[in-house]
Amino acid sequence: MAALSPPDRSELQVCMIQGATGAGGVATVVKSLANGLMQQGCHVGQCASSPSEWRLLLSVARRSDVLLATHNFREAYVACAIGALLRKPVVVWFHGPLSEVLAQARAGFAKRLWLRWFYRCAAYFVFVSASSSQSFAQFMQGTAFRSKGLTVIPNALPPIAHPKAPLPPKLDGIVRIGYVGRLSPEKNPHLLIGMLRALPSRFQLTVVGDGPLRSDLEAASADLAQANRIRFLGHRSDIAAFYGTQDLTVLTSLYEGCAMAVLESLQAGVPCVAVPIPSLQEMLQEHAPYLLAETSTAAALAHAVEATLQHPAAELVQDLQKVMGHYQYSDFLQRWHTLLKSTVAAC
Repeated sequence: MAALSPPDRSELQVCMIQGATGAGGVATVVKSLANGLMQQGCHVGQCASSPSEWRLLLSVARRSDVLLATHNFREAYVACAIGALLRKPVVVWFHGPLSEVLAQARAGFAKRLWLRWFYRCAAYFVFVSASSSQSFAQFMQGTAFRSKGLTVIPNALPPIAHPKAPLPPKLDGIVRIGYVGRLSPEKNPHLLIGMLRALPSRFQLTVVGDGPLRSDLEAASADLAQANRIRFLGHRSDIAAFYGTQDLTVLTSLYEGCAMAVLESLQAGVPCVAVPIPSLQEMLQEHAPYLLAETSTAAALAHAVEATLQHPAAELVQDLQKVMGHYQYSDFLQRWHTLLKSTVAAC
C-alpha cells in the first residue's frame, strides 16, 4: 500500500494506518471510507502498520494532516507513536465492543492495564455503534483520560444500483438461508447447525467464509451435508451476488460492533435474522424487531427465521428500508470528513 497522488495542501491529507488486508467487515468498511474520502477530494495515503512498511509510513505521515488508525489495537499503537513523533493528530477507530473482545481473548491483567494507560493518552476515538462506545466506557470506568472526543459514526456501504426485493415466503420447495462471516469462536457458528436441525428439511444453509472452526463444523454437520441441507463455500469475492440468491441470512455472533453482514444483506433486499446482542438490537429493534431471536439459542433463531418468512412482504420491504435509513453512506462520509477536519483545526 502506498500514498495516492502527490499532496495538495489545499485539501485534507489523511494517512490511514491499516493491518493486514483481507476479507471481512473491517476491511470492507475501511475500503469504503478510503474511497469515499478520495471522492470528496481528500488525499488518502494507505499504509500498513507492519515494521517492513514503517519507512513508507513515516513518509506518508509527514505529508499528512491527520493519522487514522483503522483499528484500536496495533494500528492504534503505531499511529499514536508516529503522531507523538511528528506532532500530528490521531484518530482511533473502534470496530467492536472492547470489553467483550478482551473477555473473548482472555486478556490478562497486564494487557488490560496497558490498554487503560494507552487509551487515556490517545486523543480522538470513533466507535461504530453506541453499544461499542458504552463497552469502551465500561472498560475505562474509573480511569481518567485526556480524550478530546468520543464520537459514534455507524458503518455504511456505498449505494447499489438495483437492490433485490425480498423473495416471497416459500410454503413449499427449498428455502435458502445464507451465512457470511468468519468461522471463528466469536462468531459462534456452531449455532447455525443447531438452528438448521430445528428447521424443517426444506431449509438449506449455505456458509460463506473460512476460519479455524470450519473442519469442526463440517464434521458436526456431515449428515446434513449428505442430505444436501448444508454446504460450505469458503471465501468468495462475489458476496453481493451471493446475497441475491438467498431468501434470508442469519448472524450468530457473540458480539459485533456494527455488523457489515447485516448491512450487506439488507442493502441487497434480503432480511437478516440475528441473535439479540446489544449492537444488533441497536440496528434492528426499532424498525424490524422480528428479525431478532428472543434468545441466543438455536431454537429461538429457528423460530425467528420462520416468523420472518411469514411476515407480510410489503411490510418487510418497508422495514428494511427504514433500518437502512440510519446507515446512509452520504451521512457516513460527511461525518467522517467533518471529524477529520475538526481534529486538524484543533491542533
